[in-house]
Amino acid sequence: MKIFYSILIGYFLGNFLFAYVISYLKTGQSPTTFGSGNPGTANVGAVLGKQYGILVLIFDLAKTVLAMWLSYLLFPALGRMVILYAGLGVTLGHNFPIWLKFKGGKGVAVAVAIVLLYNPLWGLVSLLVALALLLVTQYLALGGIAILLADTILGLFFYPKSAWIILLLLTLIMIFRFWSDLVDIRYQRAKKVDLLKRFRK
Repeated sequence: MKIFYSILIGYFLGNFLFAYVISYLKTGQSPTTFGSGNPGTANVGAVLGKQYGILVLIFDLAKTVLAMWLSYLLFPALGRMVILYAGLGVTLGHNFPIWLKFKGGKGVAVAVAIVLLYNPLWGLVSLLVALALLLVTQYLALGGIAILLADTILGLFFYPKSAWIILLLLTLIMIFRFWSDLVDIRYQRAKKVDLLKRFRK
């Protein structure tokens, strides 16, 4: 039951999508009505400005850390695995929020927090792999998926089996959320994003 409650705490906090809060405060509109339609960092940053995208990123990271911290305080016996259990819950809440009829974001910021906090070294390696792939291909979807995919592959060699299973599940969820983007990439319909150019603006 400790694992279930840890996931539940994460799901509850994951339901707070700060892209909606910031978008409504700035424009009075839902982030699903502009840009790519995704209620996340990249879309808010692209349409409203990078400072607002950074705010969304910070708050999404914060809710993930909060879920992990609360879960650890309540269930210290779970050890480091509490990071993955709570992280899974936040991912489910962020991607499939009950108040939005299970239509939420893609959970890239959440994934960043999960891989870095579970194992800072291999998490950082995974982020660098994802960043390199993003800079080369300029596809946000590939960069997002690569964060968890790289950590899952590393987990085969360096993590306990239980941790690897959770990471594999998180990777599959990420692929599912980005599936339409992958199809667009396959048929060369996907929009490319020059990350360096965007941050120079």
